[in-house]
Amino acid sequence: MDVRQLRYYKEIVDQGSISKAAERLHIAQPPLSQLLKKLEDDFNTELIRRYRQKWEVTESGELLYRYAVQILGQMAEVKKRINEVEEGSAGSVNVGVSSACYNMLIDYIAEFRAQFPKIKISIHSGDSETLLNKLKQQEIDLALLIRPGNTEQFDTKSLDPEQSILIVPDSWAPSLPAEPALKDIGHLPFIMLGEMEDYSFHSSLLRIFKAHHIEPDIVIECKDIPILVALVNRGLGISIIPRMNYKSLFVEHLRIYEFTQFEASVEPVVMKLRDVPVSKAAEKFWNIVQ
Repeated sequence: MDVRQLRYYKEIVDQGSISKAAERLHIAQPPLSQLLKKLEDDFNTELIRRYRQKWEVTESGELLYRYAVQILGQMAEVKKRINEVEEGSAGSVNVGVSSACYNMLIDYIAEFRAQFPKIKISIHSGDSETLLNKLKQQEIDLALLIRPGNTEQFDTKSLDPEQSILIVPDSWAPSLPAEPALKDIGHLPFIMLGEMEDYSFHSSLLRIFKAHHIEPDIVIECKDIPILVALVNRGLGISIIPRMNYKSLFVEHLRIYEFTQFEASVEPVVMKLRDVPVSKAAEKFWNIVQ
């Protein structure tokens, strides 16, 4: 028994006669009669009891009819879901986001959900180095992170670059000038954004300290920016980070300074593997990024 046989049997019962069912199905009547006979032989039972002027569906026939309705309904739903996935109006997308960029991702997700409410979004967080590896291993479809040094194997969409900021515990701010320079902070405990493969922020920051003949008092290194900001917020040190990060982080006890003396900027990008097909849902997400 296959789906076609179930569909034909259901139509026979719905129409109340083989001739009417054959007309609806646009097939000849004899093959439909043969199909009904074969089903009865296969199940070794009478499905439809036929009389001279009328017929009736037997108890076994009713059971098969309910089964046919259920299976055909499920098949229609599966077909609908598959069509939605192929069209990109349903399905799922796996998006990676670095801790430096998660506040930007929220805006894209809000826009995406408004356009494609049936698509499931799975978010994978981590530092940019970890997310790059996940992207290479195809564990995620797209990643929003800081541009790495080498992007040859990726397609990228660049977003506005961000300069660096100095973040200081509120209680330490009175001891600093209105616009602190490196010489004003060199003696303070420093929480360093951790070194990551293929990223230069860490080394560039050390170079600028060295160029000014300052040895920073690095007490903590951390790759996760929300944790780093929380440490500064707790009064454990100061730090220099990309400006984008403080907008949606807990900064109740922080003082934030534009830090033009450290001119290195970071560029957030959305990336996907080049020449590797992604799902229609992932393509939809990629396309909303401007």
